[in-house]
Amino acid sequence: MNTFDMRYLGVAADMAGCPNRCRHCWLGAHRNGHMSIDDMREIAAAFRGWRDEHGRGIAELGFFTWWREPDFRDDYRELWALEQELSDPGRAERFELLSTWRLARDASYARWAATLPPQVCQITFFGMEQTTDWGMRRPGAFRDQLAATRRCQAVGITPRWQLFLTKRCLPELPDFLKLIREYRISSFFIGGIDPEGCGYELEDERIERDDLRYIPAELIALSRDGLDLLGQPECELLPKLFADDSPPNISANFPCLFVDADFDVYPNIAEPAPWWRLGNFRRDGVDAVMHAYRDGKTPGMTASRTIPTADFARRYGNLNSSKLYDKSDLICRFLHRWGEDHMEGIK
Repeated sequence: MNTFDMRYLGVAADMAGCPNRCRHCWLGAHRNGHMSIDDMREIAAAFRGWRDEHGRGIAELGFFTWWREPDFRDDYRELWALEQELSDPGRAERFELLSTWRLARDASYARWAATLPPQVCQITFFGMEQTTDWGMRRPGAFRDQLAATRRCQAVGITPRWQLFLTKRCLPELPDFLKLIREYRISSFFIGGIDPEGCGYELEDERIERDDLRYIPAELIALSRDGLDLLGQPECELLPKLFADDSPPNISANFPCLFVDADFDVYPNIAEPAPWWRLGNFRRDGVDAVMHAYRDGKTPGMTASRTIPTADFARRYGNLNSSKLYDKSDLICRFLHRWGEDHMEGIK
């Protein structure tokens, strides 16, 4: 069974989408849509009005008008007000995320964002200019990230740079270190690639144990978590996973549902892929979606709670691999492979 306990649920609608198609994004490359405010109100009313078979509703709800790029629409101020209107008190939240695309183009946006918490903005890089443009799949993205950094600094928002390491960027790391110094970045971390969503396609670029020697020591020292987020070699993780007879049973600390531009609904416990899909808000209705979520009825949720981790590891693990993974990320890779096999099997 899912651990959802009815105390809180977030619902995030992808009203406008995202200007980027980042290669590391676990949310994938869903099409951009044009949901209306009326659509958002309809979604909110349906989830707020939902009751289970015992007549119980969800105690507190938080509604979000995005789940990829916040504030991408020109009416971002009105949408923030809408989120506060639709959500229970204190449940409309801002995160360490802003639209860097908008920051680079709209100075008034930075001034507005500076009036709201948490006054920190994560800014993604994949290396220097050519590599970051490649990673975000948008020409000019690197320059936008630098412009966003300057805009944040000008209004007192802390830019938190995050560098997603791939083999492609290793030769650029000394220059990237110089860039950190030039922009006087005080908040920085080195991250790995989640092997799900778009990130699954980057496995050939994944850092291996022998690549670590190319990372400058000063860059490691500046990173908030050092290199911890890169994880361990797969060959070292697998023996422990081979001995784990419990299922992964993955879950989220922040229970939330994603509604995409086609009104398909996904749980935020994993990538929004077909084997995790809960249903379609318009065609199936909120009751079917909520029962699928609460009871864990999707193929991915069923597999996650019933198949032993050891079975996934034996089927999909590679003892000859020195690629670096966090344990949970490696399990997500196994679940992605299982999902692809499952979908192929039902064709």
